[in-house]
Amino acid sequence: MSDPASFSAILANNARAILGEGPVWDMKNGYLFWVDIEGCRLHLHEPESNKNTSWAFDGMLGAILPEARGTLLLAHEKGFLRFDPANGNREPLPLLSNSDPRLRFNDGKWDPYGNILIGTMDKELAPHAGQLYRVNREGQVQTLIPGTTVSNGMAWTADRKYFYYIDTPTYEVWEFNYSAEDKVLTNKKVVLRIPRTYGGPDGMTIDSDGMLWIAHWGGGCVRRWDPGSGQVLNKIPVPAPQVTSCCFGGTDLDTLFITTARSGLDRQALGKFPLSGGLFTCVPGPRGLPPDSFNLNM
Repeated sequence: MSDPASFSAILANNARAILGEGPVWDMKNGYLFWVDIEGCRLHLHEPESNKNTSWAFDGMLGAILPEARGTLLLAHEKGFLRFDPANGNREPLPLLSNSDPRLRFNDGKWDPYGNILIGTMDKELAPHAGQLYRVNREGQVQTLIPGTTVSNGMAWTADRKYFYYIDTPTYEVWEFNYSAEDKVLTNKKVVLRIPRTYGGPDGMTIDSDGMLWIAHWGGGCVRRWDPGSGQVLNKIPVPAPQVTSCCFGGTDLDTLFITTARSGLDRQALGKFPLSGGLFTCVPGPRGLPPDSFNLNM
């Protein structure tokens, strides 16, 4: 399998994040939020002014879920917080509390129906120690996929009928039927098998053509995959080996924001890739879907 013609990734913020992750686009304000999981920081990038802001926290943040009211739900390793970027207020929520110091939250997103999907994982990558949860807006929790290892990329088709999911060590992308009524995920199908030489599949987003953009940990790039044919359509090389996630943003949803990490790199690798841990952008042609945003009723 060979890679097609590629694009260029441009540095937007040389944040030197230990484990940059979870980029989400705030349509209302034109902001890009992302986290440094191991650095315990929340980052804000304002493309219009190229201003960057960050906030420190007392634990790892795995995911950001913007609320329609303007606040952010943050998956802190001990449970969820509501954070107001306008004034810095932080409110612990009685939602998915975690007292196991070995575990933390990883990737999470709103589904198209207003539920939260969020995964857990072992900090030392112990196999099958995590779960993929679905949480409704009243805070009721159910387990969708038990026994995950590194719960990562999530995406839904524009018609809301199908859900794509990545558990990184499987080197696969799974497709499930998805609806507001279903209490379980059904009709699991492996739509992509990733060659191990490409790097582990990490964070993921979907474009308006239904193609999947996957960040490759250890692969130094984002690839655009066709889940129908299993083929690679585009490649965006990134000057950082540990590429972690991506999302579409910008006024026209035509900019791909890409997060990277320094975690796992020795001094020699960091000397060769000094921009590791930065936030990057690319305008690859296809556009993304408008991100979902709801309010948690608590």
